[in-house]
Amino acid sequence: AIVWFLAAGVATACGVGGGGIYVPLGILLLRFPPKAASGLSQASIFGASLGGLVVNLRNRHPDEFVRDTKGSPLEGHPGKIAPYEKDSTKAEIEEDRERYLRGGDGNRRFYTRPIIDYDMALFLAPMEMAGAVLGVIVQRLFPDWLFLSFAALILAFTSY
Repeated sequence: AIVWFLAAGVATACGVGGGGIYVPLGILLLRFPPKAASGLSQASIFGASLGGLVVNLRNRHPDEFVRDTKGSPLEGHPGKIAPYEKDSTKAEIEEDRERYLRGGDGNRRFYTRPIIDYDMALFLAPMEMAGAVLGVIVQRLFPDWLFLSFAALILAFTSY
């Protein structure tokens, strides 16, 4: 249980989910068959993701000075944008921020955003669910040796 807890902490802190850690731990430490270790891995990843959601739900993005524009065009590089802070001193950055707030219609402000990118989560969720369904089908169809080989191949491919 302690090894599983430590593996969960490392996997969550690194943002890797933990499937590549939980499945071998389930097979080696708990002596589960590969398919049962995979199911336990999914349950552990779900619990860790809920914990990460609760921890990060109220956190804000570290960039507190987001504007409605991205920067100024770079000379000699059409289509490229230079950030406002490029090659500026701290005092110049502060002055630029104050000038931005004073400009326009007087209602300008910097805005912040949550640390969780909900648009990206909504974009990725359908494919993640489809992949999970495909994984369950593959797991039921393949024998253990082929399932483990396939899982090792995918883990090697994604870690490279």
